Amino acid sequence: MCGISVVIGGTQEEVTKMGTAISHRGVMNSLYENEYFHVYYNWLPITDKKAHPCPYEYGDYKVWLNGYISNWKELAKKYDIDMMTSCDSELLVKFLYKFKGGKLDELNGFFAVVYWDGDDMVGFTDRYGIKQLYKYETEDKTYICSEVKGLKAVVDLEVVPEALDDWEYSLGVMNRHTIYKNVERVDCLPFYKPQKIEIDYEEAKLRLADLLYQSCKRNKVENTPDCVFLSGGIDSGVIAQWIKPQYSFSVDYQDENLSEIENIKHNSYGNHYTIICNDNLVENYSQLTLDALDDLKAGSCYTNYAITEMASNYALVNYSGAGGDEVFNGYTHRYDKNINDVVKRTSRKDRIENYWLTHKEYDWRFLKAVLVVEDRMSGWHTMETRYPLLDNDLVDFALSLPDEYLENKRILKDISGLHPDVIAGKKKGFSNPHFTNDEWAKHCIENLRE
Repeated sequence: MCGISVVIGGTQEEVTKMGTAISHRGVMNSLYENEYFHVYYNWLPITDKKAHPCPYEYGDYKVWLNGYISNWKELAKKYDIDMMTSCDSELLVKFLYKFKGGKLDELNGFFAVVYWDGDDMVGFTDRYGIKQLYKYETEDKTYICSEVKGLKAVVDLEVVPEALDDWEYSLGVMNRHTIYKNVERVDCLPFYKPQKIEIDYEEAKLRLADLLYQSCKRNKVENTPDCVFLSGGIDSGVIAQWIKPQYSFSVDYQDENLSEIENIKHNSYGNHYTIICNDNLVENYSQLTLDALDDLKAGSCYTNYAITEMASNYALVNYSGAGGDEVFNGYTHRYDKNINDVVKRTSRKDRIENYWLTHKEYDWRFLKAVLVVEDRMSGWHTMETRYPLLDNDLVDFALSLPDEYLENKRILKDISGLHPDVIAGKKKGFSNPHFTNDEWAKHCIENLRE
């Protein structure tokens, strides 16, 4: 978890304001400047706590990295890249230099990257949008930042009415960019869904288990407690089962129709702390959540804020099960519905546009929204969240499997090792009882207009 702020054609004062606005994303900071650009870097050392802050330099290349290249050791070995440190940023700058910005599809993990190749400043993010970069351009300046907060520190941003309409209709999921005029996301790396393969089911289970083990191994941090955000469901339960964390953190509800406490007990590992979502929680955390958010996506997330705050007392890195539903067809209960009925997340009746997309495409869009929220919650509390179920190799293999292997997470359940009650549990969703989607959208818009 780090924060990157860039001004091209601007001043040191501007980039310092941007970096200061997102100082929560690191415990240290550094400033780099030359005649072309200024970069302010907020830094949370995780991979190599003795490594120096970005930029890492090699030849004419300079790189700033937010996130983690999970297969950096494998790439160093594969391409005979000599490493002087145990830092993925060193691998990245030498990889970019060696291939002149090519072969980016081989980078695995979650990351936002800005690099200078001697002539131009280039930015990209991981293929899922786990990490973000936001860009705002004028005639003579370009601003880039890990959070919109940084842009707001130097630019008077204007809200786009149509984008706000989309927020009221779909909770911002269908708008690729943000609610702010001329604020765009730096492009993700391409994500090409693989072709389906023919494979025996037992062989597929063994291969998937190997890839899940590989992903957990890639993402684990040495000499740091393993911590998991844990529900009573399959995805986070699998992560806990395979990582065996020292700490687990859960949210449960007073409403028996929402509570998963019995399955949470089955999934429990390590020292386990649970927050109960009650009236006081929403009263204390709804405004704090909006202070942390700057990119309105998905639904009410005050529980995300509360559990992340609690976890930050124990953890530097937390593991999340996000992505399991999208990769392993966890939303089959709605696949037979009209897509416009699914896109419409609030009671607003008019359609912003006629959506022509598949349920799977919609699910991936909503996942990107969830990942933005999780990044802001972790970043606000100077933590990093990692996503073993979104490892590129694991995802590519899973999506190549016959649909019947994925139906309702069949294959993931079969390799999970989870309690039968968890495997058979009914999906309950993630709606918080104190804010309907309509109420949350209204709450966010009222806050925005103050």
